[in-house]
Amino acid sequence: MIELEQARQRLEELGLGQAAQSLDAKLEAASRSQSTYLSFLNDLLDAEIQDRQRRNVEVRMKLSHLPYRRTLNEFDFSFQPGIDERLIRELAALTFVGRQENVLFLGPPGVGKTHFVFCK
Repeated sequence: MIELEQARQRLEELGLGQAAQSLDAKLEAASRSQSTYLSFLNDLLDAEIQDRQRRNVEVRMKLSHLPYRRTLNEFDFSFQPGIDERLIRELAALTFVGRQENVLFLGPPGVGKTHFVFCK
C-alpha cells in the first residue's frame, strides 16, 4: 500500500492529477485483463490526456465569451425541412478542412445558420 501511495504522490507532483486519481481503477482493470505494463501505462496516460483536453476546451469556451453554447444535437431539423441533415452532420466531421475546401451558409434570416456556426 505504501508503494501505491508513493506512486499516487509522484503523479500529483508531476502534475498528473487525473492519472493519480484514476490509478486505483486502472490498476484493478489491468489486473483483471492481465494487461501488459505498457498497456497499463498507456491507459493511465490516455486518461490524463483526455482530461487535459476536456479542461482545455472548457477554458477556451469560457475565454471565448460566446453568448451561448449550442450543439448540433439541439438543432430541430424538422423545423427546417429544407436543410439536409446528413450534409450538416458530414460538415460537422470537418473533412472539408483536410480537403482545403470552403463552406458557406447562405439563406434568409431565421433558418439556423448561426446555430450551425456556433455548434460544437
